[in-house]
Amino acid sequence: MPQPLAYAGTPVSLLPVPHRVTFLLPYFPPDVAADGQLFALLARELAKRHHSVRVLTYKPRYQGVGNEVSPDDAIEGARISRWWAPATGKGLIGRAFAAWWLMASGFWRALFSRGTLIVPSSPPGLALGPWWLSWLGRRYIYVLHDIHPELGIALKRMRPGLVASTVNLINRLAMRRAWAVVTLTEGMKEHALKLQSRADVRVIPNWVDLEAIQPLAKRDSHFAQENGLVEPFVIQYSGNLGLLHPLEGLTKAVGLMPRVVLTFIGRGARLESLRSLVAREDITNVRFFDYRPLVQLGDSLGASDIAVIALEPGADKLAMPSKLQGILASGRAILCLAPAASELARLVEFERVGIVVNDPLNVQAIHLAIEQLQDPALRAEMGSCARAIAVARYSTKTAADEYEWLL
Repeated sequence: MPQPLAYAGTPVSLLPVPHRVTFLLPYFPPDVAADGQLFALLARELAKRHHSVRVLTYKPRYQGVGNEVSPDDAIEGARISRWWAPATGKGLIGRAFAAWWLMASGFWRALFSRGTLIVPSSPPGLALGPWWLSWLGRRYIYVLHDIHPELGIALKRMRPGLVASTVNLINRLAMRRAWAVVTLTEGMKEHALKLQSRADVRVIPNWVDLEAIQPLAKRDSHFAQENGLVEPFVIQYSGNLGLLHPLEGLTKAVGLMPRVVLTFIGRGARLESLRSLVAREDITNVRFFDYRPLVQLGDSLGASDIAVIALEPGADKLAMPSKLQGILASGRAILCLAPAASELARLVEFERVGIVVNDPLNVQAIHLAIEQLQDPALRAEMGSCARAIAVARYSTKTAADEYEWLL
């Protein structure tokens, strides 16, 4: 397989040979799920490189988002096929039916597509389709953006038992037959190899569109202008407000700092509990906003002075917040609420792009970190380092180079 090369000035004979690639995805823009947005960027880049790209996905349904598909959601040079799928229910029967439907419908559509399949690990049952197809000689790349059932157990959303064992079995089967398994961090790779020692596991971190997300002065952000966020000191958490992200301590700390504004942009399992906390403790400087369209992400990230990343203790080596790359690209200093030993915290500290608070429930420590980050010179230095790291490591082109090796 030829080594991926830069295209400008490269002899045609040395360019990578075009391949067929099919993405089998539960979410895709205009859905706001992070995985779908990342794969859309990758699909677009591979199509630009003249690979034959097809996307098999479902109609928008993420967290109740039901936006109509628009021409802006198309990818030049790629075919996108969409069909109906049920929303994942809260009950066991509803979730089981949704998982079966995703697997069965995905299998039949993938059967009549061509090329290497790229399939994410969530929902776990989705990989059973490519697993069956592998017995017919079909290649697939299994992307572990999080590791279940271990993550579900760590977050107390799943108990050890029949369901957890079934999910574990699916993961092991999918990993063993995969052409390659992709994880986001070295810690996740280590854990994946414990699950399936025979798997060919590669580490490819998440990526970001460096042209769409660039450092933006807060005064130039339309989101900041429209919502009165230009003047106050703004702390922003943008993305999924899920169980993976402990934010209660942050909310309480900001409640003690009347000159600071905390903005939550997104939805998720923690949203209602955070709203209740704000109402119960009469916190007046916390504001909630819905997800912003992907095309507005750079502008909304610019409506902050510092950005927050939070990772639940016990989730290290099982997941990595996808928002990291976007924050780095936006040139924002980071308030990182994560265990000090986690890869996320070590990156933030080693690269000097933010301040780490080891205990996300330690209100006093979070308060002190925010006070430190109110130093403009410190934020400017951290923001400059953040942008440089994003450019050096996390571009979509860099990720596409890695995936080209696997096609």
